[in-house]
Amino acid sequence: MSKPPVLLVCMGVSGSGKSTVARSLVRQFELEFCEGDDFHSPENKARMAAGEPLSDAMREPWIDRLSAALAAMRSEGRSCVLAWSALRRAHRQRIRALGFRTLFLHLQTDECVIAGRLKTRPGHFFHPGLLHSQFLDLQPTADEPDVVAVDIGPELPTVVAASVEAVRAFLQGTRDA
Repeated sequence: MSKPPVLLVCMGVSGSGKSTVARSLVRQFELEFCEGDDFHSPENKARMAAGEPLSDAMREPWIDRLSAALAAMRSEGRSCVLAWSALRRAHRQRIRALGFRTLFLHLQTDECVIAGRLKTRPGHFFHPGLLHSQFLDLQPTADEPDVVAVDIGPELPTVVAASVEAVRAFLQGTRDA
């Protein structure tokens, strides 16, 4: 019996570099790319652009749409890299339940570092004033065995190299996840 497809999740608060690292992994491992933000409703994007944090009830339809798209990929045997905040443990669990071989790369650093990066990010709907609420909403991942913490304090090539190393170990089966 063949192994299920792979799902690599670049997770973290807004501004942590999820999409950038995910695209690097897509190129490195020749996988498909999935952007979690694409599944937000226009209403949720407008709320966040206005500086209003989302409640769990507001996030639920977003997670439903994302889960449905990933389930379709899984049923077609397609592997991918997902850029997605994954702030809530219950949401991470829903993604795990889809049946992929899953590895979460938790891109993390100090809130002040990310706040500085958000100030220089043009054209994104996320209001920088919401960053603190995302840190408050982020549920710990330390006891989740399929999550690897990646320090995003260093320069991007170092972050990508650490992410690639974690993925290689996962794919080679030397890291249980």
